[in-house]
Amino acid sequence: MLTKFVEAAKKSDVPDGTMKSVKLGEDEILLACVDGNYYAINNICSHQGGWLDQGELLTENCEVMCPLHDGGFDLKTGEPTSEPCKLPVAVYAVRVEGDAILVGPPEK
Repeated sequence: MLTKFVEAAKKSDVPDGTMKSVKLGEDEILLACVDGNYYAINNICSHQGGWLDQGELLTENCEVMCPLHDGGFDLKTGEPTSEPCKLPVAVYAVRVEGDAILVGPPEK
């Protein structure tokens, strides 16, 4: 589990409208950029463990769809947006310093 902010990627690694998976220690994290804002959530679907970075990024709703059963998650809150997902995924703190995207401990 992350305990401090660490560099996860460069801004150029996650252009607007895209997403990327990163592994920080034991944490599997999905980084996404929507309208110039960066989000970080757990990359593993809470329903059946699908890899969210292999799903679809819906920029108009700021959510990601799991590739296994099309369950969705809000990138801002981690809350499920559609069935069959019922449990949220962790949301990580994000800040940008220069060209670096830093990810910190999950938000409470």
